[in-house]
Amino acid sequence: MDRQHTEFYPFYDPYRDGNMLSMTAKVSLSLSVGLIYILALFMAIPNKVAFFEQSLWVLGAIMSTCIMALYAATMAFRKSLATIDKFEGQTKLTQEIVDNWLSDSRFIMAGLSFATLNTGIGHLLGVPAVIHESVAALTLFYIGFFLSGFLAGIGLLSIAAVIKLVLSFAPSLQHSLDPEDPDGSGGIGTLGDSLWFFALLIGAVGILVSIFLANVRWSFMYKSYVQLLYLFWLTFPYILAVSIVLVPGLAVRRQVSQYKTYRAGKLKEEQSKLYSSYKEFEVGEDDEIIAAKRELSEKMNKIESQMQKLRKMRKSHIDAKDN
Repeated sequence: MDRQHTEFYPFYDPYRDGNMLSMTAKVSLSLSVGLIYILALFMAIPNKVAFFEQSLWVLGAIMSTCIMALYAATMAFRKSLATIDKFEGQTKLTQEIVDNWLSDSRFIMAGLSFATLNTGIGHLLGVPAVIHESVAALTLFYIGFFLSGFLAGIGLLSIAAVIKLVLSFAPSLQHSLDPEDPDGSGGIGTLGDSLWFFALLIGAVGILVSIFLANVRWSFMYKSYVQLLYLFWLTFPYILAVSIVLVPGLAVRRQVSQYKTYRAGKLKEEQSKLYSSYKEFEVGEDDEIIAAKRELSEKMNKIESQMQKLRKMRKSHIDAKDN
């Protein structure tokens, strides 16, 4: 028997003995990691002025923001799972995504892989000269790249899973949309809002990454391939932010467009039949005919109301809502 809702409790946000981490604990953990790193790097670097001039402290801020973004995204993702479970009437699709894409082992592998890549990127860009003045500072700089990359890698896997989830769910929309739903999106408004929220979180991390990359005096920026690598790494978070909104949005838009076309055709057929029936009663004014005409008129008004709501229903979260 299927569970009512898919459960999702990754290793960084566990559910043990009937309890979860409180919001206070999550915020404290997020801030502590970043602050400890910032203080450690500040103490290790000989040139304190460069620490602020080159925005080296931002690396710690990126860590804290990544952790908070993971917690916030996880809460939003659970709501998305519940929304899809409600439409599907079962947890098969969402449970498959959670089990196959978002297991703890996959999170760790994704984190380690991206951490290695991020550290390699930092090395290729050229660790700034001021960091080389201290072995401790150099070690902490690489550790910072590795940890921030690890956290971002977990987020990357989550992004891929969200896109996969929506793409897998989209084909079933034509059988479950409700134009009468007050959210104006056929009942999937919460899902679209979640995708915009994910993009906002990615954008917040991206802004910090941009500040860090732009202010640090990288040693190898005179090389052409390093400049290209720098530009790609600078824009990468924003590419992800656009992707998590646009890719699922286009898939949902296609399915909803087909639904609206099909449903509008059916409503027009019903409207045409009712109109033909109504014309049959043009002659005669006895009570029975008046009652029949009133009933037909009410049905026609109801269909017209349904067509108006169908026209106003957004095709996806990337479409503006009609007034």
